[in-house]
Amino acid sequence: MRTLADFAAYRPATISRIAQALAADSSSYLLKGPRGSGADELLGAIAQTLVGDCGGCGECASCRAVADGEHPDVLLAQGEQHKPVAVEELRRIVRFASLAPTQARYRVVVIPDIDTLRLTFPVILKALEEPPTATKWLLSAALIGSELAPVASRCLTIELEAPSDVEIEHRFREHKLEPSALLIKWTRHRLDRVELFARLTDPERYLSTYADLPSLIREDARWCMELAHRLMPEELGSAGESEEIIQCGLEVLVAAHTDDGDWLRRATRASASLNRHLPLQLVLAELILRSG
Repeated sequence: MRTLADFAAYRPATISRIAQALAADSSSYLLKGPRGSGADELLGAIAQTLVGDCGGCGECASCRAVADGEHPDVLLAQGEQHKPVAVEELRRIVRFASLAPTQARYRVVVIPDIDTLRLTFPVILKALEEPPTATKWLLSAALIGSELAPVASRCLTIELEAPSDVEIEHRFREHKLEPSALLIKWTRHRLDRVELFARLTDPERYLSTYADLPSLIREDARWCMELAHRLMPEELGSAGESEEIIQCGLEVLVAAHTDDGDWLRRATRASASLNRHLPLQLVLAELILRSG
């Protein structure tokens, strides 16, 4: 798990805002930043800082316990993929937050991407209104809409910067992957996409296939199905990761052919199908075979 110091070299303004917020001693914090800004990692680093006496060194027993998900005073809310946090999990979170810490100064509840978990808003709002003095809530969101506004109003909001090209390049090199200008561009300043691209054997070649797609199409159904098969990201483990890398490919396709209305419609339709979690083979086949 990364520490706040690890981020300081690349985003000093963000780390300064976090330090000022922690000094203000709020009971709840909301990190607001674009998807892929590293909010999840920052939440973990803040949790380490709050429960340890080391300032969040990342190396001591307390920090390692947080990183391993084994610290008795830190709870990370987790829901199943594509599903909100279950009611049973919410009840466990609120019950956990109401108890006194057992080892650390605080009990810490971590809920990333709370803007995607709308069913949690009423429960979380109630818990935030009268928090125990020894409980800290750490939340993150990409957008604060009208539904989330009541929750945000009870938190100290910290604005996050998007990762710079330098930070993106550093992350690629951590994966022993030499980043090209195209790969850096295609991440769209999202650290999660660096992790995703690094899982592919040749990410630049894979994504370039989307850019070249209009020139690869033939009047041959068998060839088109073979092309769809080539676009299946077989190296990735979960359906969610595969959907995300295909979504990246669709963005590459549109960016490479901005004036082509047919391919824009195809890409838009495919993106909508991904959002409905339709079978990936069907999404790719429709992308290639159907005309605008």
